[in-house]
Amino acid sequence: MIKTTLFRSREYLICAIFFCLFINKPISGTSTLQAAPLPSSTRETQHRLKKLDAQIGALQQKLKQANNRREVLDKELAKTEKQISASILKQRQLQKEINDKEEKIKILQQQNHQLNQQLSTQQELLAKHVRSCYQIGEYQPLKWLLSQENPGSFSRVMSYYQYIIKSRKELIDEIETAHKQLTQTRHHLQEELSTKHQLQKQLNTQQQKLIETKKYHQSVIGALNDDIQKKQSRLKEFKRNKENLTHLLATLAKQSLRENHKPFHQMRRKMPYPVTIKPHTFKKMNQGVTFFAKEGTPVIAIYSGKVVFSNWLKGYGLLLIIDHGNGFMSLYAHNESLFKHKGEEVLQNEQIASVGHSGGIKENGLYFEIRHHGKAVSPLSWLS
Repeated sequence: MIKTTLFRSREYLICAIFFCLFINKPISGTSTLQAAPLPSSTRETQHRLKKLDAQIGALQQKLKQANNRREVLDKELAKTEKQISASILKQRQLQKEINDKEEKIKILQQQNHQLNQQLSTQQELLAKHVRSCYQIGEYQPLKWLLSQENPGSFSRVMSYYQYIIKSRKELIDEIETAHKQLTQTRHHLQEELSTKHQLQKQLNTQQQKLIETKKYHQSVIGALNDDIQKKQSRLKEFKRNKENLTHLLATLAKQSLRENHKPFHQMRRKMPYPVTIKPHTFKKMNQGVTFFAKEGTPVIAIYSGKVVFSNWLKGYGLLLIIDHGNGFMSLYAHNESLFKHKGEEVLQNEQIASVGHSGGIKENGLYFEIRHHGKAVSPLSWLS
């Protein structure tokens, strides 16, 4: 799969990189920093820490969603409370208008009552004048004519009665007109009052719905606040656990470094494979070996050391190189992602990358080399 010319170009390139690293940045005494394989407790702690990070991320996402939901509900509650306030103001204004109109109707009723009394009085007086005039004009004309008094007096008396009757009739007409106007005005006011009462009923219904909506929002917000508080407490607990696990991991790492001081050259056939593979799923190259594995499969450091290169390189894709001291280096190429940066210390069995096909290769796999003073050595002879 990889042509001879590519092998040669790789060899020259790696040699050049290694030569520069050893000339410009020599590493001495690294053998005293070598670590033993991570104990099972360390692996378990790393797994728990990774799981805890995922739980923290998921909980933070839920908290964000809950806070966003609460923010929306707070806005809806504020809107509802403003609507309730506006509705109460309308109710007050409407009640004032209703009271004013009821007062006006009461005054009109009193005025109508007074007009009815005046009308009755005037009608009684008119009837009396009409009867008097009728009696004078119908039954006593001869008496007036035969009396010793001036005959012109009869005509004057009749004219006087007719004038009074006419005046009273006009007054009665005015009273009746005023009564009709008052009746019409009262009727109009009663219609307006009925409309106001209907509007008041609608506002009451609307306000009741708004109050129910407000109670619902308050209830949901209260439940959300309780849920957020619980999630925040859990998040604090998770972070405390993470801090404890991180501290434990650091302690275990230091303990691992103290427990093993064996240099790299004493670890022949004792180091783990850099990636977990099925039997016969690798291919030897003239300088290294390619382990075929699924994309995303963890890539681990075969031994502790210091990352001296972590970047993309033509022909190698995402490449990571670890200096193990005493001239030994391990190379991991075509990764999907690199988890360590240049200058970082790594421990044996610690994940440093994930399998991929970067750099232009077609199949997923890890290209792996071990070099001593820049020269390739058989990598499989160093693995257990």
